[in-house]
Order: sequence, then structure tokens, then C-alpha cells
Amino acid sequence: MVRSMTGFGRGVTTTRNFQLTVEMRSVNHRFLEINAKFPKEWLEAEIFAKKLISQALSRGKIDVMVYVKDLENVEQSIEINWSLIEAYRKAKEQLANKVPLEEKWTMQELLSLEQALVQQKPQLTPEDLLQAVEQAISQAIEQLVQMREREGQELQEVVVQYKKQLMEQVNKIRSYSSVAVEKYRTRLVERIAEVADGALLEDRLLAEVAIFADRIDISEELDRLESHFNQLKETLLETISVGRKLDFLMQEIHREINTIGSKNQSTEAAVAVVQAKTILEKMREQVQNIE
Repeated sequence: MVRSMTGFGRGVTTTRNFQLTVEMRSVNHRFLEINAKFPKEWLEAEIFAKKLISQALSRGKIDVMVYVKDLENVEQSIEINWSLIEAYRKAKEQLANKVPLEEKWTMQELLSLEQALVQQKPQLTPEDLLQAVEQAISQAIEQLVQMREREGQELQEVVVQYKKQLMEQVNKIRSYSSVAVEKYRTRLVERIAEVADGALLEDRLLAEVAIFADRIDISEELDRLESHFNQLKETLLETISVGRKLDFLMQEIHREINTIGSKNQSTEAAVAVVQAKTILEKMREQVQNIE
């Protein structure tokens, strides 16, 4: 199935301590690039999340945003750091010996001591954390893939339509090329007749026409184009990532059309070649969006 490389997904999961929200955005990229913004202490969870994403997606630049919200009903407590307070007390006594200070401690002083009071929350085990991350990431990936598939279906329809238009121009080129040799033969007969007698006319005519026909022959290019169009049709039906393969086919089709344009000896065919290149460029722009 053809999938786009742009999309958005969101996943939410709730633990006994917090609510975890994961948002994923993806845009076009030649390869798979994952940029995740997890809390610093969640390194293992970040690595785990990237692994899940890389298993589901093959191309695109993926930005992963993680939001953590503490739950209001989570039981919390304050732990007094007695050893730190005692250290502060001794330091104050030493200062009092040198500088006149009040001996009594106020509650405001105690509360202002850095890390003297430590907020305690129930600890989440690494297993519970990975499970929460997996649930949120999986939801976000599912939504992201669904959006990419919907856009991919639209891209496929556009590419197929461009393919039909391109084949029409190629068929025109084919028909024009078949009469180019005959037109050249007619012009050559007229020119040779002006400078040669009847006995010399036929031999020179056959040789010149043969050389011209060989020089402008595009049968091989047309056959390869037909093969590329068949591969394009088959590739659009594949279930794996097809973006790189389609991009390669666009390059090959472009090469054949360029070769045909360089061999062309017909004004009508030249117009068809220009039209074909224009359509192909539009097709390539769409293919750049496919995973």
C-alpha cells in the first residue's frame, strides 16, 4: 500500500502517577530520521520508543514530543533532610562566632534551606514506565500510519493519472517517429533528383535513408519506457515501502525521454517530448512524498 511521508499521531496513557502524552509529526525525508524529546532521566524509554517507531516506519523525518502531567490525586509527602539541616546548623554556629547573629531559627529560614525539604512521590518502576511509553507510542504510531495511508491513497491516484497522461504523450511520439523516416525519404528524393540521374537515385536514396533511420531510431527507448510503465504499475500495488523504487523509475523514465528528445527529427514529436517532461516533473514531485 502506498503511504505518504507526512502525518500526525497522538497517544495518551495514564499511570498511577502521571499522564503521558506523545505527539508525532512526520515530513518528507530521504531516510528515516527520528528526533525525540524525552525527559533526560528517561533515556532507556527514549531508546525503546525509537525502536518501536523504526519498526513501523521506513522513511521520513519524525519529530516526537513527550508531555508529562502529574495527576492531582497522587499521594505525596515531604521528607526532612535532617543531616543537611544539621550541617546548616553547624555552619551557622561557626558564623555566629565571627559575626553577630541571632541564635534562633525561624521557620522561613528552615524552609528556604536548599534541599532541606524533599518532595516524595511514589516511584514508577522501569517496567511500568516502558509499558506506559509503549502504549502512548503505539497509539501515536497507529494514528500517524492511518493518516499516511489516507494521503498515500490520494498520491497513488494522482500518480496513476499522471502516468496515463505520460503514456499518451509517448504514444504520440511513437506515431510521429514512424512517419519521420518517410518524410525524410520524400525530401531526400526531391533533393537527389535535382543533382543526379535516375540510375544513381535509388542507390544513394537507400543508403541515406538507412543511415537516417538508424540515427533517429527510438524503438529501444520506447520498449524500455513500456517496461518502466509496467514496473510502475506493479510497484504501486506492492505492500512494502515503495518510495525509493518509484523515485528510481522516475529517473529511468526521464533518461529515456531525454534520449528520445535528442534523437527527434520531428516538430510534432518535439512538442510531445516537452509535454512528457512537464508531466514527468509533476509526477516526480508527488513521488517525493511517498514513503
